Amino acid sequence: MIRINLLGDSLVQATGKKDKAEAAALVQSDAPARTSLPIIGIVVGLLLASGGLFYYLWMEREIHQLQEKVEKLQQEKQALAKYTTLEKQFRDQKEALQKKREVILNLKNAQRVPVYFLQELANALPDDVWFKEITQKGMNITIKGEGTSFESINMFRSRLLEQTKWFGNVNYPTASKKGGSVEFTISFDLKNPS
Repeated sequence: MIRINLLGDSLVQATGKKDKAEAAALVQSDAPARTSLPIIGIVVGLLLASGGLFYYLWMEREIHQLQEKVEKLQQEKQALAKYTTLEKQFRDQKEALQKKREVILNLKNAQRVPVYFLQELANALPDDVWFKEITQKGMNITIKGEGTSFESINMFRSRLLEQTKWFGNVNYPTASKKGGSVEFTISFDLKNPS
């Protein structure tokens, strides 16, 4: 099918003019947008730069405050250094005093042991038994003595065995009759009851 333009060139020219006017209007409306784009970029750049500058200055202020705080803390540390040395001296003195106290308490306990030991030994001793020599090696006691009979020496040994609080490992290795008396040796471990 063929189309025929009856209106002629005047309509085409009018529509062409209309399209050109619209195109020109479009071009004119783009022109201000294009000129404002660099201005917006500059403003955004200035805002970013000023924000960065503000952040930098804020961080510098924070760093400066922290440095001042560190300096103050170091001054306080130096001022308190003498107190920390005093505190260390007091701790050392306290430890030394505690050790001395323990030694004194141990000595007091050790002083009581011979008294109680001799008392218990005297309680276990029959009337017809007597001692010639008492020796001590650590907590082991060896007694050399004499008695009137073997029975009195056995009675002494059995009384020592009964006193388990103070005497342990009672040994009766030798006894021999010499003249009218019986010589004996007895050994045992001395216990330290608390």
